Amino acid sequence: MKTLVSPTEVVTIVFGTTHSLRPESIPQHTILSAQRRLLRPVVGEELYDHLVSNSPAEPYVAMFEEYLKTPLALYAAQLALPTIAAQVGTAGVVRLQGEGFEPLDGPSVEALRRRLRADADALLDAATDHLAAHPELYPLYNPAQNVRSRISLKGGVCL
Repeated sequence: MKTLVSPTEVVTIVFGTTHSLRPESIPQHTILSAQRRLLRPVVGEELYDHLVSNSPAEPYVAMFEEYLKTPLALYAAQLALPTIAAQVGTAGVVRLQGEGFEPLDGPSVEALRRRLRADADALLDAATDHLAAHPELYPLYNPAQNVRSRISLKGGVCL
């Protein structure tokens, strides 16, 4: 499967630089998971398949770059955050701790994950608003397939 954003782009978009976090910290499978679990149900099967095709049409490429790349990067980072907080190696699962560093506790990591998800959700909603407002430019987008228009989440409860 084709990833729509690279690990380097995820790190740069979300954290601003690749100096604080290596791109290898964002596995390809995490990006693919974010695409399939969080982007595809919102943009719909037809538009998603077109985006991951080898030759998407220009209006869709530009729309992805402007509206969908940032929320996808935020989703991928949100999914990868627990793995980033811990390292797996010959010593087992460990948390790296150096001089001058203090690891975040579980609730703080979870708060950061919620914040990344909320930002991604807001930007994805803006993207779908743009897609729905311009059906002549994006005929592959079907607003009826957007799962976010069929359900809502309030306080973590699916309504």
